Amino acid sequence: MSFLKTLGKGLKGAAAALKVDQYTVNGVNAKCIHCGHQHFETGEAQLNTAGLTFINLDWANRSASVLICKKCTFIMWFLEEPKRIVR
Repeated sequence: MSFLKTLGKGLKGAAAALKVDQYTVNGVNAKCIHCGHQHFETGEAQLNTAGLTFINLDWANRSASVLICKKCTFIMWFLEEPKRIVR
């Protein structure tokens, strides 16, 4: 296989991987509750509590997974980590 064909296949694979932005949470497909869009960025956020913040132990708080809608930027919070849908 020529270098250009191999490069083309690699670029197509990379582009397809970037489009994998749909998730399930607890077996349910994630859908933005604001606009209905189904494509998200992911992230994490710390769930701070007043007690642990008061004694400077913020690092001991739990974290939540967040899905950020790519269309309207609405943020949805989950204690369970969303699973990426691979098609």
